[in-house]
Amino acid sequence: MVRWLLGNPRGVDYHLLYSHPSQREVFADLPGTHVLLEDAARIRWDQVTAPRYAERNGLSLLFNCKFSVPLASRVPTLIVIPGREQLAMAHLFPWYNRWYNQLLVPAFCRSAGALITHTEIGREDCVMMGARPESITVIPHGVDRYLRPAPAEAKAALKARLGLTRPYILFLGGITPLKNIGNLLRAFARLTQSHDVDLVLAGFKRWSFERELAPIAELGLEDRVKYVGYVPDEDLAALYSAAECLALPSWYEGFGIPIVEAMSCGTPVVTSSGRHAAPEVAGGAAVLVDPADPGSIATGLSQVLDDPGLRKELIAKGLVRGPQFDWDVTGRRTAEVIEALVARPAGKPGALDGVKRAMVRGIASGSAVVTERIAGGFYKR
Repeated sequence: MVRWLLGNPRGVDYHLLYSHPSQREVFADLPGTHVLLEDAARIRWDQVTAPRYAERNGLSLLFNCKFSVPLASRVPTLIVIPGREQLAMAHLFPWYNRWYNQLLVPAFCRSAGALITHTEIGREDCVMMGARPESITVIPHGVDRYLRPAPAEAKAALKARLGLTRPYILFLGGITPLKNIGNLLRAFARLTQSHDVDLVLAGFKRWSFERELAPIAELGLEDRVKYVGYVPDEDLAALYSAAECLALPSWYEGFGIPIVEAMSCGTPVVTSSGRHAAPEVAGGAAVLVDPADPGSIATGLSQVLDDPGLRKELIAKGLVRGPQFDWDVTGRRTAEVIEALVARPAGKPGALDGVKRAMVRGIASGSAVVTERIAGGFYKR
């Protein structure tokens, strides 16, 4: 989103704020003002350091793209909240995350001037956590346009490079308890009794990954489960396209980008049912399974592998559904929210009449800021 916004500024100048020098490397090629505000304490940086910079530089909007917003800032705020997984699935998070999430995420929802979420179920979740319904805008994520069915030679080259000799089921995401990998492995163990397929796990190892991956040894799956780690963007289309299906039986999804990415590559999807975003995002183009039941997961995977008619139907529906999610649309709608917010009267003494400024911060481990372009430069108070 930061790359889209800074590449399409539409009259807005952006500041990107960082708490550590290494974060700047991610966006070093982008235009805008890059600002290092070193502070090792995350909460202090979020609640004091960044908003102080915004206030001192006459900015009109502080935009954090994930799960934090200043609670007492004089600068209006915009936050992105995908859903309430931190509360609905609190027991899956480390104790320090549980404390932070249960105490502060509802406070962020209540205090933010405006919120962006990605699904209608996400809107309901934000309201449940205290957000005002009129402050919420639903903006789905997108799919990169290079994620389309890969040619046979690209799929063969990727499989050879990764040492994948059997057909495979793909999981792509963070290796965490939230993704329910333990039950996926238990389901896969049942599947290996009747199907000659491997399971490929792709993604970063995050908290409690050792416990999540423990069933590989417990179930004797060492020769059938391949952990390939992080996969670069240029290999994703081939990785999806070569898979028999994507398996994403998460306990909770705030959106589920791999669902629509796999569909865009012509790969059938098996994902979880329940009250979260995955069924809404799948839009009837995936097999839904009970994430609490390894038998249900195994049955869903078997259906995709064994029923040519179902497989053909899922591929056709997915190739329609996936490309409906477009980052250009996501970027344009996000920009419209920002522009509407910075156009509002400042509403406090000392604000600059007729000057619209915005600040965007907080991309994953880094931060960003936005200010409106004035006569080709920046006006400072």
